[in-house]
Amino acid sequence: MVSNHFRGKVCVVTGAASGIGLAVGAALLDQGATVVLADFDADRLTTVAEGLSMHDGRVHSAVVDVTVQEAVQALVEGAARAHGSLDFLFNNAGVGGTMPIGVATLEQWRRIVDLNLWGVIYGVHAAVPIMVRQGSGHIVNTASLAGLVPFPYQSLYCTTKYGVVGLSESLRHELAADGVRVSVACPGNVVSRIFGTPILGRPVDAAPPEDSIPAEEAARLILAGVAAGEGIIAFPEKPRELWRSYAESPDSVEGYLKEVARQRRAAFATGDAQALFRATQSAGGT
Repeated sequence: MVSNHFRGKVCVVTGAASGIGLAVGAALLDQGATVVLADFDADRLTTVAEGLSMHDGRVHSAVVDVTVQEAVQALVEGAARAHGSLDFLFNNAGVGGTMPIGVATLEQWRRIVDLNLWGVIYGVHAAVPIMVRQGSGHIVNTASLAGLVPFPYQSLYCTTKYGVVGLSESLRHELAADGVRVSVACPGNVVSRIFGTPILGRPVDAAPPEDSIPAEEAARLILAGVAAGEGIIAFPEKPRELWRSYAESPDSVEGYLKEVARQRRAAFATGDAQALFRATQSAGGT
């Protein structure tokens, strides 16, 4: 059973103050794990930890900026030292990014790469030596359907998420002989704050696309995939089918991607945010 897979295990989850990270952390606690919830948003993290206080003794929190290598190193090593092992690391913190390449600044490029890719690299760098010494452990990196299918107007985001998928898949094969597992979660649209969080600047109110699944459902699917030892955990079914089609024959989805490009170009031209979100239906907007 999935619940038994995580019972008594030590888990670290980044980006844990909202969205998928929060849902994964809460589900792990419900299944009997000891969980260190890490996030940059100190106020929201405090509220989250208080809301999970019924798991007294098994829920812990740490304010961490995953773009700072020393902070991630201290988080991972500290969790292993305090709790005796590091069984699961969920590198989940990240930011979205849908925009025309012509308006993307180098500052935005640096920020999204620092957060979405370097944040994962720092976590992997810290966790691998610990897990190899233990002879066990499981690293779970959050990518996106946009790390499997090249969506137009998401070049910044796809760059980082394709990197996370490639890193995860390479390590999955490299570390298997050491007893260390690696999975990468590739969700389609999931209800979260990511749709209102720009690469740079303050968050704004924004409704997620209509086809977004609840974060709790995403967490259930991720943990089921982890327990089953899946390498690439792509969901829900419609986005998963799109990935399969693209993997088998990229030409078969050429028309679909051209239509997404057309819709997004029109949405940006008119400034219609809702039209832009409609163009992300099942298109890896997480």
